[in-house]
Amino acid sequence: MFFAPFLAELVSGSTPPPAWILPPVLLVFAAVYGVSALVIRDVALRLRGGAPTVLLLGLAFGVVNEGMAAHSLFDPSWPALGAIGLYGRWIGVNWLWAEWIVPFHAVWSISFPIFLTRQFWPSTGTVRFLSDRWLAIFAPVPIVTAVVTSLVVGAYPLSLLDWSGLFVATAALAAIAVTLGPRLASRSIAPGWVPRPWQGATAVLLFFLVGQIGTWRLPSTIPWAALSFALLALAYLALGLFATTWDASPAGEKARFAGVVTGVAFYAALSPIAEFAGGRLALVPIDAIVLAGLIVLYRRRTRAPPAAGSDPPPGPAGPAG
Repeated sequence: MFFAPFLAELVSGSTPPPAWILPPVLLVFAAVYGVSALVIRDVALRLRGGAPTVLLLGLAFGVVNEGMAAHSLFDPSWPALGAIGLYGRWIGVNWLWAEWIVPFHAVWSISFPIFLTRQFWPSTGTVRFLSDRWLAIFAPVPIVTAVVTSLVVGAYPLSLLDWSGLFVATAALAAIAVTLGPRLASRSIAPGWVPRPWQGATAVLLFFLVGQIGTWRLPSTIPWAALSFALLALAYLALGLFATTWDASPAGEKARFAGVVTGVAFYAALSPIAEFAGGRLALVPIDAIVLAGLIVLYRRRTRAPPAAGSDPPPGPAGPAG
């Protein structure tokens, strides 16, 4: 509930650390990020959907968070846009920004917290946290919170067509996730392939380099926004296909964990810029502590297989974050 927004908004530097002392900020983040991660995790477990279901539902969350709550998918003056504010904008949508930030949330805000929760408490890897009743109660909470929050504090108004498009996109991605996700999880794209930690680390590093840095370089290198969009789509599709080949075996878990640690290290490396140039007070020590803790946990979880009678390893039903 609270680790998902902690990782998504604090460790990434998106929200200044001092803002977290305000109770409304934490409660809204928990309702949007935390409940979404909790619901997506349980849906993936219930359907035995694995990584494909988590990633596809994570895309739906990205639409809810950036479209319904922040309106950044439509606002051309959104602070983070910079050079891509008008580049690739069409029918009132910031398409290049959407192409980066929506997959970012699927990977960083949803998949990483779900995966790390399993590493913090391995015995809960295949345990559902919500009953069917509570799952039905919690599922609409992020959407309701996002809509209400945007209506109260949103500065960029959305049209009826914008709202309709957001709900249709969210419903379509959710439908694809629950129908196609389990099918993809039950098939091995690369049977017999054993992933290596360096491959997981490289895949995640390339994802963040392409998205966090490459996206803003495209306007000055490629004059055709459609071509830029296609290139980014291919890069993200490659990561998605690569990630879904990592099963719940010890080798797959180790490769995935190496990728998660690399992602956190990427933002820890950027934290001095965010703190000293962006005013994110105390972000450097926070990211350093989080990264150090994850490195220790990685070494502990990958040093040797668990002894007999200890916590069982995650089964194939576990959501591969």
